[in-house]
Amino acid sequence: MNGKKLLTGILLLVVIASLGVLVYKEFGRGTAAVLPEPSTRAGESPDPETRVVAYYFHGRVRCVSCVKIESLSGKAIRERFPEELRTGRLAFREVNIDDPENHHFIDDYGLSSQSLVVVEYRDGRQVRWRNLEKVWVLLGSEKEFLPYVQEGVSSYLKGA
Repeated sequence: MNGKKLLTGILLLVVIASLGVLVYKEFGRGTAAVLPEPSTRAGESPDPETRVVAYYFHGRVRCVSCVKIESLSGKAIRERFPEELRTGRLAFREVNIDDPENHHFIDDYGLSSQSLVVVEYRDGRQVRWRNLEKVWVLLGSEKEFLPYVQEGVSSYLKGA
């Protein structure tokens, strides 16, 4: 009987420690982000000079795949469009839709999960947008993922 109690205690400690690590990873790593989150409603440019914004929308709790989509999206954009990022013609923003001030994006873009949405602005007003939905399908192949995102962004930059 003592062996059973000991095993139960050890398993309980492992579960508590795992939860502690999970909470630390989610909330204890600070507030660093790819770029500042937009404080504007959809349809309004967060920066009058910005022509195209690639928004990565996520929730507070993120799985490994969600983090990888954000990472690969940022990589695709930084590698292909450094000059556009530098001049402000393009911006990459990560947005936590669980924050109350960002809930409107769910309706604005019909979001049902973590998404990468490319938005074109003219004169500070949104003129078109596209959800790059294949990021989930292509997640397993960086070789296909990067060009897909780059082409999606490029097509919007050409119109801006």
